[in-house]
Amino acid sequence: MLSAAMIDSASAAFIAGLVTSPHCVGMCGPIGCATLPLGQSESSLAWATASYHLARALAYMTICLLAGLLGGSVLDVFGAAPARFLPWVMVAMLLAVAFRLDRYFPKPKAWGGVFQKASRKVRQLPRWLLGAGLGGLTPLLPCGPLYLIFTVALFSGSAIRGAEIGLGFALGTVPLLALAQGGYFRYQSKFSPTVLRWVQLVFALAAAGLIAFRMIASDGAFGEQFCH
Repeated sequence: MLSAAMIDSASAAFIAGLVTSPHCVGMCGPIGCATLPLGQSESSLAWATASYHLARALAYMTICLLAGLLGGSVLDVFGAAPARFLPWVMVAMLLAVAFRLDRYFPKPKAWGGVFQKASRKVRQLPRWLLGAGLGGLTPLLPCGPLYLIFTVALFSGSAIRGAEIGLGFALGTVPLLALAQGGYFRYQSKFSPTVLRWVQLVFALAAAGLIAFRMIASDGAFGEQFCH
């Protein structure tokens, strides 16, 4: 059975990735599709897609690992216990996504300029490296949900848990992005922005409610008795 300790880290980050993936399709979808070698074999398409998502996941993991390491050092100074309040940080993030508050999250414009310059150089790479190159640059995009997950990693209290959060979030965004890259959104009328927005809202509120309920039921700490 799923360990209760994972609900506030990797699995919660995975759910956060799922519920923010409609936003990711609008932000990163065109970039992801630009990595595909048009007119090439199915194996080339599969490699381009896989390398893009692999590099993106590694980039998220690395930044979240460093954030967790930095946050852990700060929390140690104040004697805080990350395991007790990290779930509430995840709840706050999910609620922010549900009500689109991430739009107001500060987005340093300088990073966008760095991304533009770096992506121009990456686009000169051979096609088989293009996906990995652009995937590795995605943390530079001015993305509210992504900055939120990096902030959550700061509160994780450890490098390992931070890396888990980065990986979970990245994996959660893969399904919808992969569909967009595969061309399934040529049937976009079946997936209108309004429908996707409502799906995102419902999933985000449900996930936030589940984590909050389990925290309240366990008196602020996930106990083994709540795994059964």
